[in-house]
Amino acid sequence: MSDETGEAPRAMCPRCGAVLTPTTVRTSIWHGERVAIVEDIPAHVCSACLEQFYDDDVSEALRRLAEEGFPSTKATREILVPVFSLAERVAKRVTLPDDTYVD
Repeated sequence: MSDETGEAPRAMCPRCGAVLTPTTVRTSIWHGERVAIVEDIPAHVCSACLEQFYDDDVSEALRRLAEEGFPSTKATREILVPVFSLAERVAKRVTLPDDTYVD
């Protein structure tokens, strides 16, 4: 369907009302203790809040892949992913008295 100018109407984000842009995205999905990265996902992405929306066929394909357990034999490639921990790295804030002047 198109408007009087011949252009298809722009889809709007149901979350914030901004314009949705069709593109392809990638996402990471945890499956137990493993993480899988899925690329080339057709999606509509909000230009403002960056929320991603998938149509029913894409959602179904992602669901089937998750049900299969993301088998390594079906992966297009594998990458080494470093894992970091913030334990012992988060500095605790010191509460200053109310009458402290900080310049």
